[in-house]
Amino acid sequence: MDEFKKGWGTLVAATIGTMCGIFTLTNYSQSFFVGPVSTQFGWNASQFFLSYTVLMCSGLLTGPLIGYIAKKAGLRTLGIIGITGHSFGYVLLSFNNGSLLVWYLSWALLAVMGAGSLPVIWTGVLNNWFSKHRGKAIGITMAGTGLGAFLLPPIVEFLISNYGWRAAYRGIGIGALLLSLPVVFILFKEKPEAALAGDGLTASAKEPAWGMKPVEAMLTTRFWILGAVLFVTVIVVAGLLSNFEPILSEKGFERSAIAIIAAVLGFTVIVGRLLVGALVDRFWAPGVAACFFILPMLGLLLIVNTEVTFATGIIIAIMVGLAAGAELDLLAYLTSKYFGPAHYPAIFGLIIAFFTVGAGIAPPIFGATAQIFQGYTTILTWSIGMLFLSIILFLTLGKYPVIEE
Repeated sequence: MDEFKKGWGTLVAATIGTMCGIFTLTNYSQSFFVGPVSTQFGWNASQFFLSYTVLMCSGLLTGPLIGYIAKKAGLRTLGIIGITGHSFGYVLLSFNNGSLLVWYLSWALLAVMGAGSLPVIWTGVLNNWFSKHRGKAIGITMAGTGLGAFLLPPIVEFLISNYGWRAAYRGIGIGALLLSLPVVFILFKEKPEAALAGDGLTASAKEPAWGMKPVEAMLTTRFWILGAVLFVTVIVVAGLLSNFEPILSEKGFERSAIAIIAAVLGFTVIVGRLLVGALVDRFWAPGVAACFFILPMLGLLLIVNTEVTFATGIIIAIMVGLAAGAELDLLAYLTSKYFGPAHYPAIFGLIIAFFTVGAGIAPPIFGATAQIFQGYTTILTWSIGMLFLSIILFLTLGKYPVIEE
């Protein structure tokens, strides 16, 4: 466990940075804002969630770009800029006067300002600190999203109910900054041997244990399979998370009960992060992924075919939460395992573009389909088939490369 003794500070900072980053705050809070914001401005759910599409599809530019910049500017610098920009971006959202154009532009700006808080930053630093226990380290770091998913629903619901949606955006934005900035500033460090050498190259860049260059990775079948499976799974997971409140409202739940169920989902995300991190260090990661994504299939079958009670809702939240917890861990781990750590930030930035596009189009797809078919049953049924496809895709990734670090 020598790796944890040396890298614990960076690991803690990376976990807090993930918890307060752009993915976490957006994924686990927007389903509570859609009702109040849309009602005040006369928007429908699809118009509201198109902002999420703007944010995530901006990842086509910001994800790869931040991966390349990281090698020159440093992960720590980008992380500090990212969490600061992301937090102020959330405050900016609270000043909207009802203009959809301004709303979408604000989310595009948020994507740029908060790019440094993407998981590519928080997981990228782990490759230098952790080798034998990399899966566990990634699991702990990505458990930050679960912590956010556990804490955000009741906090957001309380702020909206008592102070309005504008105060809620400001509260979670400023709160995230106050919590994360001191920790990241003090503890988030790149390993000394990964620091810049006199010739401007990192030690790991001079003598990488192994790793494909981005262009080489893109020429492999695995790169596109991994991109495809992430695209498919995130459509389902992000669609469920962003529409969680209206899906359960359709089943007759009160907002207070939904907040409790959502908090359970968030706690389960933490369990999923840690569990998958431990498992992939011991077992073939695509096989682990296939097992995890059977769970939301069963959860969706319960929603579609049964009368959902509070107890059933808790079970469904656990099933969805475990899969949501596994997703980003697997994205980071599989990227490192199949393509190597030498050019990890750049390759991760490219692959995360698949993730962000899927996450961006999922909320409006779910919302629009619910409007067209007068409820969520149709899109939830389609999601079962998509999850089955994702399991097949995971299993086609094949064995790890023979030459590793």
